[in-house]
Amino acid sequence: MVKRSLRMSVGARAVRALTARRSAAGLYPAYSESTSFLGPEPTGFEAAHVHVREKRKLSRRLREFFVYSPALGRTVGVRVLLPGIPQEHAVPLFLFHGGGDDFRSWTDLGRAELHTRGSRFLVVMPDAGAAVYSRHELTPGHVEDWPEFHVRELPMLIGDLYSTCPELRVAAGLSMGGYGAMKYAAWRPDLYAAAAAFSSPLIPQAAPPLFEILALRAGAPADSLFGSFKDGDARWEANSPYDLAENLRGLDIWLSAGSGTPDDAENSSESADVMEAHLHNHGGRFAERLSELGIKHAWAPRETGMHNWFAWQRELKAWLAHATQADLDRSPTSTPSRDPRPRFWTSVADGAPFTFISGLPVFEIYGWKVEISRRRPQIVTFGDVSPSGFTLNGAGTFRVTSPPMFMPGAEASITVRSPLGVNPYTTRADASGAISITGQMGAALHDPIVPGNRTKHFRTWGQAAVTEVIIRGQRKDSDKSATMERSRKPKKLPKGGG
Repeated sequence: MVKRSLRMSVGARAVRALTARRSAAGLYPAYSESTSFLGPEPTGFEAAHVHVREKRKLSRRLREFFVYSPALGRTVGVRVLLPGIPQEHAVPLFLFHGGGDDFRSWTDLGRAELHTRGSRFLVVMPDAGAAVYSRHELTPGHVEDWPEFHVRELPMLIGDLYSTCPELRVAAGLSMGGYGAMKYAAWRPDLYAAAAAFSSPLIPQAAPPLFEILALRAGAPADSLFGSFKDGDARWEANSPYDLAENLRGLDIWLSAGSGTPDDAENSSESADVMEAHLHNHGGRFAERLSELGIKHAWAPRETGMHNWFAWQRELKAWLAHATQADLDRSPTSTPSRDPRPRFWTSVADGAPFTFISGLPVFEIYGWKVEISRRRPQIVTFGDVSPSGFTLNGAGTFRVTSPPMFMPGAEASITVRSPLGVNPYTTRADASGAISITGQMGAALHDPIVPGNRTKHFRTWGQAAVTEVIIRGQRKDSDKSATMERSRKPKKLPKGGG
C-alpha cells in the first residue's frame, strides 16, 4: 500500500511539472492576463446567458473564443478546430485538458491541429479551470459548475455557431480530462456516443490526494470537491466513472495508459513515472469492471510511456484512427442508411427498458427527469424504466417526470408499491404528454440517521429497498394503454445500485 503522504507528494509534483512545462512554452499568460482585455464580466441580462465575448481566427482551421458562462459566473477560453475533412453536419468532439493545462494545451503542446487534419470531427477544446470537472463550491455561495458548462451550455452554443450533428457527441481527454470525459458520458449516456480517456484517474476513491490537490489549486479547501470520507463514500461514488460504469453500456469506450517507464529507457535520464504507473492501474481496473458488466470496450495499455505530451499525442492519434474506423466522426447525412446513434439509444427510443445509476439529487436521462428529496447523499438505481413504469431504490421522496409520450390531457393510473405499502392514484398528462409521478421510496422513514433508543422501534429495509411504480396510460403512438406485467416482488438491483 502506497502511503497517502507519498501519493500526495507524487501528485503535487506531477501537476507542478505540467504547469512548468506549459509556462516554459511562453504562450500561456495567467488567467487574469488572458481575459483582462475583455473588461468587467457581464451583469444583468447578459450574465444570464452563455455567449461569445470575443472571437479570433488563429489559422485556417483554428478558432479561439472567449465565452461567458452563467454556470461559472465568469469568462473562459475555448478553442475550436474545424473538421479536417469538411462536413455538412459535423460530429462535435469535446477534447478536455488535464491538470496544470488549459484550453490552449491540446493545440500548442498536443499538436491536435496536425493529428486531426484527416478527421471529420469538429474539435472543441474548452477551458476547465483547475480540471476538477465537477460542481465545485469554492467558498460559501460561490460555485463553479463545470459539468453544466461542458455538458449543457457549451454544446448548445457550439450548435448555434456551427452546423453540427445533434444526435452525436463524443468526449475524450488526457489525465483529468479523460476523467471528465468518462464521467460526463456516465452521467449522460443519452448525449454521448463515445468516450476516451488517456492516462486518467477513473477511480477517484483510489486517488483522493490528486483531487484534493486540484481543489487546493482552485483556491478551495482540500475536501471541498466530494467531502470527507468520514461523511461516507456516496459523493465520491456519484463522481466515479468506475462506480457508474453500468451507465456506459452501448457506448464506444477507449482506455489507454503507459507503464511509467521511459520509451527509450536505455538512453533516457528520466526515472520511472510513479503517477503514470498508478493511472495504468486505474485503466486496468476500469477495463476489468467493464468486462465484468459485459460492456464492450478497448483497453490499450503501453509497455512504456510516461505522463507527458509525447505519450498523449500518440494516444490521441491512435484513438482518432479507431474513431474513424468505427465511423464515430461521420455525419449521418453522408450515410443516410446508417442510424448514427448506438443501437441501445434506438431501442430505448422504441420503448425498451433501461437502467441508470446516479448519485445526484436531480438528474435527466433519455427524456426522463428524476428529482429526489433526501437527507444525505446516496446512490440510486433508476431501473427497468419504460413507458409502463420503473423502480427506484433508496430513501427519500421522489418526483419523476416522463418524456412527452402520452396523450395530452389523458388520464393515467399510477401504482406505487414498496415495503411501506401500496399507493394507487390517478393523474393526467400535461399539454405536452408528460406525466409527473410522486411518491416515497421504500427506505424512507426506515433509515434513521442518528441511532439510539428513540429509533430502535424503526423497521429497517435500508438502501436496497425497492420502490416499484406501474404506469397505465394511453401512449401517443398507440391506441392501447401502455401497461407492463411486473412482479409483486421487487426485482434484484444490479451490482452498484446500493
